[in-house]
Amino acid sequence: MATNEDHPHDDSGHDGDKHVNKTEMEIRRGITIMKRIIRDRDRGMKYDVHWSQEGQLIEPNGSTLTSYLGSVVRREIPITCEDWRSIVLDDAKDKIRSEIQRSFNIEDTRRDYILKLAGKLHRGFRDFLSNKLLRDADKIFVDAELPNKYKDLITPEE
Repeated sequence: MATNEDHPHDDSGHDGDKHVNKTEMEIRRGITIMKRIIRDRDRGMKYDVHWSQEGQLIEPNGSTLTSYLGSVVRREIPITCEDWRSIVLDDAKDKIRSEIQRSFNIEDTRRDYILKLAGKLHRGFRDFLSNKLLRDADKIFVDAELPNKYKDLITPEE
């Protein structure tokens, strides 16, 4: 018969304090950076992207492109950006486009689609931060400390 010594991480045999800290049970994930894409790019590999009849991204690699685009946007576009169409962002948008072109085979005719998707991903990230991390249950803004994984993306002024 198995004992608790055989399964040291199984505390079902303990009658002591069963209070477990919630943060200890949470799985900690860092911010998505898509290391696989970066490694493949450094090896000279490019991913092929396919489009539906309606002009939308499809698999294979449609979701990979979207995830990588989101990580590049979070890195390149400041969170305080109020208007995606701002001329101030043109250099950052060019950098995003070149980063995507380095890793994915995308025709130049799809540039507008990629930039529109990048804008949606940026807006979604801003909404996530404000609704999930900066507001309480009553949707009132709180003065909370930002999680460590976002500290590199957001300056104290922002």
